Amino acid sequence: MLQKSKLRWIPAIAVPAVVIAGAVAIPSMANAGVSLPSKSAAQIVALAEKSAGTSFSGTVEQTANLGLPDLSSFAGATSSGDGSGVSDIVSQLSGTHKARVFVDGSSKSRVQTLDQLAERDVIRNGTSVWAYDSSDKSAVHLALPSRDGDTPSAGATPSTGAVPTDPATAAASALKAIGRYTTVSTSDNVRIAGQKAYQVTLEPNDSSSLITTATLAVDATTGVPLRVAVTAKGQTDPAYSVSFTSIDYSTPAASTFAFTPPQGATVKKIAVPDRSAHAGGTTTKSHPGITSRNDRIAKAKAEAQPTVIGTGWSTIIGAKLPTSAISALSSDDTLGQVFTPVDGGRLLKTALVTVLITDDGEVYAGAVTPSALQAAVAAQ
Repeated sequence: MLQKSKLRWIPAIAVPAVVIAGAVAIPSMANAGVSLPSKSAAQIVALAEKSAGTSFSGTVEQTANLGLPDLSSFAGATSSGDGSGVSDIVSQLSGTHKARVFVDGSSKSRVQTLDQLAERDVIRNGTSVWAYDSSDKSAVHLALPSRDGDTPSAGATPSTGAVPTDPATAAASALKAIGRYTTVSTSDNVRIAGQKAYQVTLEPNDSSSLITTATLAVDATTGVPLRVAVTAKGQTDPAYSVSFTSIDYSTPAASTFAFTPPQGATVKKIAVPDRSAHAGGTTTKSHPGITSRNDRIAKAKAEAQPTVIGTGWSTIIGAKLPTSAISALSSDDTLGQVFTPVDGGRLLKTALVTVLITDDGEVYAGAVTPSALQAAVAAQ
């Protein structure tokens, strides 16, 4: 089990994927008159699909206006100092933060986040992933399972067309899937980080959702997403955005993705299970009432399945918190600053999402009002 002090790297490792998949730029004052060939929403989404593997570097700016409290003065006295406390999470979801992003194809990436007096890096170079925090000289290393030896399973068959095999088909399928719950439209072309871009806007058909619109801007030439802005009810400015303020499509130098922990750094190695190594394997461990490996897998999957309440933009997701997470939350003094005590648990309301942590260790979250969330959970 990971130590609490290392939990912060779990979301950090996912940052490159999030940034690359939906990086957002601040609206430019020079958007008037951006002329581009006309494209439908499906064509714009297909263009974005084709951008996978594009190399680039750039500066990203994240801006959040979720209505969370300012815990900057409180955090110094109560935070663990390792980036794992509630106050540290809130600080990352409040205000404005900048980062440098470097990408070389699909297997090399680096994100540098600069705080007041420290730098955090998350670097992937093939199967090697490093996360480093200069504030306490701590490093985490993961060795990802290699996919070089992957082979189709015995029952694998060529695609019959049921699964989209090209960006255009995938985009059309995606838009069809969300069409029941969403009005999809194109909006004015813009110029972001010096690049001409198309825009697609998603508007929930469900009035009970806290989200009013989500807008994606896509580089007209490369297809790389350049802007995603999400607005909430009662707000005119985006409640959340993550932005490219500059971008360069030159391939970053190979040295960008090389990392050696500096002298004196503490290194934590995390083992990542290689699921392919167990394919077709057996185990002698006894599980009363479960007689086969397939039964054990089915039981594990069932236990890991989240609870899903509702559909569309009002979907609520629930899950059982690990014992370690419950203990960590209980010992964090800042929890009371962001969560409000309610009958049966504690509640956090933001502009875009509401979160309920129950007294028995379950967490529920959805883009709905507190009353809607509590009513849905109570009905379970």
